[in-house]
Amino acid sequence: MRKSLLPDKYHTYVYIFALILLVIGMPLSKFLMSLSQIILACNFLLEGGVIGKFKAFFKNKPALILSSLFLLHVIGLLYTSDFDYASKDIRIKMPLIVLPLILATSKPLSKKIIDVILQFFVAAIIVGTIISTLILTGIIHRELVDIRSVSIFISHIRFALLICIALFVSGYFFYHSVKPLQKALWILIGVWLIYFLILTESITGLSAFCFATLIICIYSIFKSKQKLIRFSGLLLVVLIGIFVFYLFNQLNKSNPPTEKIDLSKLETATSRGNAYEHDLTGKLTENGHFIWIYFCNKELEDSWNKRSELKFFEKDLKGNPLNFTLVRFLASKGLRKDADAVESLSDEEIKAIERGVVNVNYQNISSLKRRLHEIAWELDTYKTTGDPSGHSLTQRFEFWKAAVGIIKDNLVFGVGTGDIKNAFEQQYDKMNSPLTKETRLRSHNQYLSIGVAFGIVGLIWFLITLFYPMILQGKTFDYLYISFLLIAIVSFLTEDTLESQAGVTFYAFFNSFFLFVINRKD
Repeated sequence: MRKSLLPDKYHTYVYIFALILLVIGMPLSKFLMSLSQIILACNFLLEGGVIGKFKAFFKNKPALILSSLFLLHVIGLLYTSDFDYASKDIRIKMPLIVLPLILATSKPLSKKIIDVILQFFVAAIIVGTIISTLILTGIIHRELVDIRSVSIFISHIRFALLICIALFVSGYFFYHSVKPLQKALWILIGVWLIYFLILTESITGLSAFCFATLIICIYSIFKSKQKLIRFSGLLLVVLIGIFVFYLFNQLNKSNPPTEKIDLSKLETATSRGNAYEHDLTGKLTENGHFIWIYFCNKELEDSWNKRSELKFFEKDLKGNPLNFTLVRFLASKGLRKDADAVESLSDEEIKAIERGVVNVNYQNISSLKRRLHEIAWELDTYKTTGDPSGHSLTQRFEFWKAAVGIIKDNLVFGVGTGDIKNAFEQQYDKMNSPLTKETRLRSHNQYLSIGVAFGIVGLIWFLITLFYPMILQGKTFDYLYISFLLIAIVSFLTEDTLESQAGVTFYAFFNSFFLFVINRKD
């Protein structure tokens, strides 16, 4: 017999309140993110009828398959040795079972309530972007090392993924709005969110948004019967093509042609009589200028230490060797690496170098061109030297190489839930990796992370949990669900999205919400 402490309508109110709290907490508060899920779980139990709910859950194949990803991690405990790490991982993964269970078995919500929840989510995203912009402009004072520091509530990458979801939700409301002012409002929100992704140099967010938009537009062009939708889809495809062309064009421009210097006629001494060092084998350049010629370490150290409180052999505010940042900055200006060059720097340039700025052209805290320049330089450096150290993109190549090595040695079932960290440490030693101990991280690729932990068997099952619930639930061509899934798929390529509280909650909530709560096709 079903027993409840409160009338049904109050449990429904609590359920709605917790969902609103959750969508607000995802971009703005880890505390609210956790609290809302606790409220959902308690309300689920106190509402009564728990046995009936579990029966309904076990009859719901899409929900079972979706939540079986959590079961995969539990099974991985059977052959793990580091239970401390495994227990932490299991706690992080709890939303994978809790949210599908609750959202798939709770009473259906009206379209009006669902729209309110989605509107609260978009509002929370807008608040987060405004706060970040106020920090960026200095209205809210906060020390900024780089653009990622403006995301103060959650990881800038997780925030970017949430912004992508908000963009597609805005598109949903734009399509369903009747009044011109409402449509104009949703257009303004969409433009602002895209601008914010560009402003914050979010390559992951822009990639996920463009990929998801491209797929949905191509589908609309061929399947929609409405001429306006087909024309809009075609227009967006063209705009995305132009934007991608712009990005690649900027990458090509990032490293101009190398300056022509007669290496046999290089001067041997500075204006102060100290000897220059010339590395004639070094091919690295900055703005086309060779980095490792006309280099006088003694003069650089002495003159820099007179101008900055951060010493020459310390690290800049980004955590990179300051002396290398200085050398690159001087090379970008076409200057020699000596005392005269350091003394010619302005106070603003000194502060920029302290912040970790390596090129004179990219001193602004926000610049998509600068980020593209950094990517081009990282790739060129990795190609030239084979050393990925200190670069977020090329370090990933080393992470992926280590992950593939572990998978080859544990091909069928992986290393287990708790032994991932130890497996990576051993693999980096085995590879004689040039990465420092602090930068020897996990794979930063969700597919590889699953493969490391659970082998090919686990990876295949993960892909089943990723796609099969959508097919069973008839959401194959559902706009909101497909947009979410495409964003998640892209994020999995360069991030361990499911290895953090924010990432797991993002995946489990929107997967469950779009699959089970919004049970209609628009």
